[in-house]
Amino acid sequence: FCAGADMNMLQAIQSDGASARAAAGPADFDPQARADFRMQNSWFPAVPKPIIGAINGACAGLGMVYALYTDIRFASDAAVFTTAFAKRGLIAEHGISWLLPRLIGFAAAADLLFSSRKVDAAEALTLGLVTRVFPTAEFEAGVMAYAKMLANDVSPRSLREMKRELWNAQFESLGEAIAAADADMAGSFASEDFKEGVAHFLEKRPARFTGR
Repeated sequence: FCAGADMNMLQAIQSDGASARAAAGPADFDPQARADFRMQNSWFPAVPKPIIGAINGACAGLGMVYALYTDIRFASDAAVFTTAFAKRGLIAEHGISWLLPRLIGFAAAADLLFSSRKVDAAEALTLGLVTRVFPTAEFEAGVMAYAKMLANDVSPRSLREMKRELWNAQFESLGEAIAAADADMAGSFASEDFKEGVAHFLEKRPARFTGR
C-alpha cells in the first residue's frame, strides 16, 4: 500500500537541515469544504465521492495517515499496519492524532502511536482500523465488487451529501448535525435521484440515478 516517507529524504532533512515544510495541498474539490479539509493530506474529505482504501501489504507512517483519511478501508490478510513515527523520533503527523482516536478510541490510538508496533489485518479489523478483511487471492475482486455496487446501485447525490455530512459532523454537536441534515432534506426531496429512488423501487427495476 505505502511504506511511508522516503528514508533518503528523512536522512537529508537530518544531515543538511532541509526544510520539512509541506507544500500546499491540491485545489479544493468541494468549494464549500471546511478549511480543515483544504490542508496538505487532509483534502480527501473534500473529494465529493467515496474514497476506498484498498490496503494490501505495508501501511506505515505517512502511508497510514493516507489510509485513515479514506472513507472506508478494506485490507487483504497480508496487510500490516504501523504508525512508525515514534521509532523515527517524529511526532503524530498530519492530523493522525485527531483521526486515529475517532476510529479506534483514545487508549488504542495512544498504544499504536506510542509503541509503533506492527498490527496485522486480523487485529486491524478488531480495532476498527478496517471494515473488512479479504483473503489475498480474493482481495482485488472483493474491493472492486464493493466499488461497483456503490457506482451502480445507489444515488451518487446521496453519497456526495452523506460524505459531506459525515465529515462535517466530526466538528458538530448532535443538535448542529440534526439542524444541518434538516436543512439538506429539502434539497433531497427536490432532487432527480429522489424521484428515481422511489420510481425504480415501485417499478421493480434497476436504478438509473444521475447524481442530480
